[in-house]
Amino acid sequence: MRPSTSAIGAGSRAQADRAGVISAAESRSAKVRERLDGDHARPDHRSEKPAHRTSDHRYARPHHRHLSHHPAAHHPPPRWGYYTPRYSHWWVHPYYRHVHAGWHVSVHFTYVTYAWTVGWIPPHHRYGWVWVPGWYVGVVWYPGYWRPAAAVPVYSGVSYVYVPGYWYGDVYFDGWYRPSTRDDGGWEWIEGYYLDDGTYVWGYWQPTGDAPEGYTWEPGYYDGEAWVEGFWRPRFQTNMVWVSSWFDDQGVFHAGYWEPTYSRSGEVWIPGWFDGNAWIEGYWVTEQEYGAADPQNWEPEAGWDAGWDDDGDAVEMGDGPKVPLAIPVAPPEEGQTGDADETGGDVHAVPPTLQEQQVSDDGVHRIRTGEGG
Repeated sequence: MRPSTSAIGAGSRAQADRAGVISAAESRSAKVRERLDGDHARPDHRSEKPAHRTSDHRYARPHHRHLSHHPAAHHPPPRWGYYTPRYSHWWVHPYYRHVHAGWHVSVHFTYVTYAWTVGWIPPHHRYGWVWVPGWYVGVVWYPGYWRPAAAVPVYSGVSYVYVPGYWYGDVYFDGWYRPSTRDDGGWEWIEGYYLDDGTYVWGYWQPTGDAPEGYTWEPGYYDGEAWVEGFWRPRFQTNMVWVSSWFDDQGVFHAGYWEPTYSRSGEVWIPGWFDGNAWIEGYWVTEQEYGAADPQNWEPEAGWDAGWDDDGDAVEMGDGPKVPLAIPVAPPEEGQTGDADETGGDVHAVPPTLQEQQVSDDGVHRIRTGEGG
């Protein structure tokens, strides 16, 4: 079925109907949503740089490998490199520290797309890409996607797997490469999939061991440049409800957070966030304080722009996988030689089969990797 944009907007995860979890659309933080959804709150993707590399302090942050100890943080930057993107949010305006603008921007097409129409094929090719036609999984339509025509990369002896791009209504986001296995312990890859309303649930890594008692895994995500790892969070908190994470139609990630089940007259709830070491609690501010804030022109601590525009030495991170958990796709430009289709034209691949997707009894698509090495 072809979903409406409003149906997709909630972006709730597959388990969002479990007790204590609500979608973003159901959140009581109306004033927070109004500010985040307003035109002035959108990153300007028309500029040469993405929002997190500009002086827009709703999103601007240092490179995740050029971090110092932020004076307000209880801990120095995490030892694990895939958690440092979260820590970089200490340099973002406090009202926006749960929002992550990356380089995960949509693909612009010069023609109208009909990906939700069965049998549709793009009228023009994308050089260096192969179109994979859409298919049904049960009664749910999975729209087609583009995959690179070039061979998958191999890094330090580890082969990579292409994670397909996805559709947000009529907006398309390209995929990326992930390692076929991880060398930092037992992990399984949960494949991305579509819900029956067209919402896309992105794929993510999840630990294979038992969850700590009373906790559940909050999935990580790809921000267009790096993999940002998930974390364990409590299943329940007294007088609180978990608002599920989502990507908006600009590719901006809105992390999940705890929200009170009650309201306070004249006050607005500022969401908490995970900084890669610990959960930073949310808090209330007055409507006057919230309305008077100027996040774009707020002055952060020194170092907010570190690492993006210079060639300084990056900070070597400690524990973690020895290979990148995400590699962006860089297909060859038209006219260049390479492993792409010789004609530069569309090649139509065979869509995945149900057997390849390994659908488990609980409806989650799982691919288990090694237990470490």
